[in-house]
Amino acid sequence: MSTALKRWAPPRPLVGSRVIEKVLRRHASVQGPEADLVVAVIALAIVDCLDREPYLRASARRFVTGRPLDGWTDLVGLPPDFVREIARKGGYLASDEAHWVTVPRNRKTQPSVAVSEREVADA
Repeated sequence: MSTALKRWAPPRPLVGSRVIEKVLRRHASVQGPEADLVVAVIALAIVDCLDREPYLRASARRFVTGRPLDGWTDLVGLPPDFVREIARKGGYLASDEAHWVTVPRNRKTQPSVAVSEREVADA
């Protein structure tokens, strides 16, 4: 018998990462390549809030919802609450507890061709 696994499966975001980056770049009061880099870092952190890796997802959520975002948004003149609102309305701050689903664990499949001991030793 196989046991079921739990997997985090958030809903798809309402907008893509390019749209998030465009909106943030449009509302930034500072323009230039350095500002574009800062906006790209903020947008990537927003997208990482839906990552499948729990450590990366938790780190991105701490960044977006915490005080570290304030320093980055200050560099380009964006209000941090506006950035958080964009992330929330875009669907990137989905509940971490609400989106766990149970999936069946697949059984190991047997190879269709028998492998002899000699072939295994040569490998």
